[in-house]
Amino acid sequence: MRPRILVTGIPGHYTRLANGAQGLSVSYAERQKQPETKDEFLQELRNISNTGNYLIGEGALRGLAPHAKSIPFWHLYNLSKNANGLDEFNANFDICVFTCANLLRKGLSADAEAEVLSRLNMPIVMLGIGLQNRKDLENQLPEGTKRLLSVLKEREHYFLTRGYESAGFLKDQGFSFVRPTGCPSVYFMPDNMRRSMKRLSSVKVGKARTIFSGYLGGNQDAILDANALAPQDTVPQYVVQDEFLHFDMKVEPNAEGRVFDSASGLVIGEVAYPGAEREKQRFEVRTFFDTNQWRAWASSMDFNLGRRFHGSIIAMQAAVPSLMVAVDDRMREMLGFTGLPAVDVTEIDKAENRAEFVADHLAKLNTTELVDRYSDRERAFRTTLREIGIGL
Repeated sequence: MRPRILVTGIPGHYTRLANGAQGLSVSYAERQKQPETKDEFLQELRNISNTGNYLIGEGALRGLAPHAKSIPFWHLYNLSKNANGLDEFNANFDICVFTCANLLRKGLSADAEAEVLSRLNMPIVMLGIGLQNRKDLENQLPEGTKRLLSVLKEREHYFLTRGYESAGFLKDQGFSFVRPTGCPSVYFMPDNMRRSMKRLSSVKVGKARTIFSGYLGGNQDAILDANALAPQDTVPQYVVQDEFLHFDMKVEPNAEGRVFDSASGLVIGEVAYPGAEREKQRFEVRTFFDTNQWRAWASSMDFNLGRRFHGSIIAMQAAVPSLMVAVDDRMREMLGFTGLPAVDVTEIDKAENRAEFVADHLAKLNTTELVDRYSDRERAFRTTLREIGIGL
């Protein structure tokens, strides 16, 4: 008999429409949101904190058996405050898949996660778990995270990590079923992912309509990327994930009182960030709260040069050839495991001619090897899910 699968944790974009929950049931609004005022727009960003995270929940559900049932984490957390609040879930599910990202990090105490999972009397699959920086965790884990790991040691557990570093850390903590499988978002549209890699040799660097992503407001790296790679007499395209929340990027309403156009994903308010005076041509800034809309727009572009992992993955899901810039240890771990096309930030930033460097790098890539390695990782991911009993 197949296990009854509960899925929670980081959600897909569909949970934006959840407007209530009662017991095992979640109700969804029939009317799509149009967060076009400044307050509505920023609140919609706060609801997920980083729009790239929507790819994690979406990828997880696509990899799991179709009868898996997704329940918003906030609902489970609210119920956990009642001693018997999760009894109905314990009676109706056999295993819980908890979708996560860089949950193991210095600045996050996983108190809410520990509270909910401590009250679910079933095996737990931590899908996509990763660490931010192992050195930060060597001496002192946050208290809530310590409790979470203690809870998981008390029952059957499965850790499917984003890469080797996270797997090594968890094995050192005494856990047994630990497998590096990569982020579930990477396997959402595998045929398009492969097409993206096969098309790398056809990119005309400097002439290709290019998607840029990074940390506008935090640094000016994306500006330098666009100055070097965006075709002349074109408007460079930049996709925001969380910059308005966590970095010095601001937006003010236009004459109509709007900052965002829901139809196009275009930020139409007045956008400001440090370094704008260095741009050869101002960015056209976009934000997407619907991953289908994001992919559809991305598919109209020729190339993606991304300093954001999920901002690049969604371009690859749309079959757009992509090169990622590994900017930190978290990104290096994910890219090192999957072998997706990438360069290290130190290499591209020291290049005298950034466009020539990117063109030379693309020319040297063995796309057959890239595709083969990706396909091996995809097979291993799906095999592991089936081994646990939750895969297709």
